[in-house]
Amino acid sequence: MKSKEFRVLNPRLDVNFKAIFTQNTRDSRDALKSFLTAAIGRKIKKVSVIENENPKQFDLQRGISYDINCVFEDETCAQIEMQGFEKAYDYGKRAEYYVSRLVSSAVETGDDWNVVPEAYQISVLNFCYDKSNNKPFHHYIMADEKDGAKLAGILNVIFMELPKIPEINNLSELKNLPSLVKWCKFLQEADNPDKEDLINALSKSEEGIMKAESTLKGISMDRWRWIIQGQIEGIERDRITELNARKREDEKRRIEDERRAREDEKRRIEDEKRAQKDKELSQREAALADGEEKLSETRNKLLASVSKLLALGLSPEQISDALSLPIDDVHNLRLSAET
Repeated sequence: MKSKEFRVLNPRLDVNFKAIFTQNTRDSRDALKSFLTAAIGRKIKKVSVIENENPKQFDLQRGISYDINCVFEDETCAQIEMQGFEKAYDYGKRAEYYVSRLVSSAVETGDDWNVVPEAYQISVLNFCYDKSNNKPFHHYIMADEKDGAKLAGILNVIFMELPKIPEINNLSELKNLPSLVKWCKFLQEADNPDKEDLINALSKSEEGIMKAESTLKGISMDRWRWIIQGQIEGIERDRITELNARKREDEKRRIEDERRAREDEKRRIEDEKRAQKDKELSQREAALADGEEKLSETRNKLLASVSKLLALGLSPEQISDALSLPIDDVHNLRLSAET
């Protein structure tokens, strides 16, 4: 019978991600160098972590950032962070600000420009940042917008979008995968009990991942870290629940607004139709009244003509021929004239 499953912390939470790479152990340091080598694309032989906060404290306030600041043997500086949840702000602007802050904090007043170090802001994103393409890795630099020529090449922003990493359907595929893809698959699946075979295979294929897994298992023995993880996940569930509730309310309002707009449009069309009918009726009534008035004028003129011709002594038959009127009309006009 299989023994009780050993669970590990979620490495996509920033506190756990940071803990993997900042322990005072050989495995943790080697894992950090391996990850940086894969992310930057050059061998990192030595790296020093600079603590910018107390990793043992947990603050429920928004705005707390658990990132990793480090310096390489050649004074290159880097900041690594895990963004486990998508938030409503621009990560591009945030990353540019952070990498510029890295450079400005690395030099002092009076330093020669030649001492300004190369800087990397490396973000592992557990969501899709650039939805316009399927590329999981992006390396942004300051370059000419037309020909791509670099400026000084010291500012670097690297994004890794975990949801875009392709599935591994066969463990034999691992031997052909780049190290960075392997690292991202580890971060994606390390806490998934259904992916134990994959994690074991990743650890065997990449020594740095093996040491990261060992470190993750070690920190997962700390009960306090599970409490912290539960608090973070609870806060995020509350945020997502509230956000989804707002989205549902917004959707209801949108549907109601569309319904009202359709009703308003229907009433507008009906009003226009009624107005058009009223206009046509008024035009017909006006045309009828005008026709009756013209008919009355014509009859009066004929009546005057018949009266004049009768006074001259013409007979009805003669008047009918003279005015091209039916004889019955002449008799009627004569009667009207006599009365």
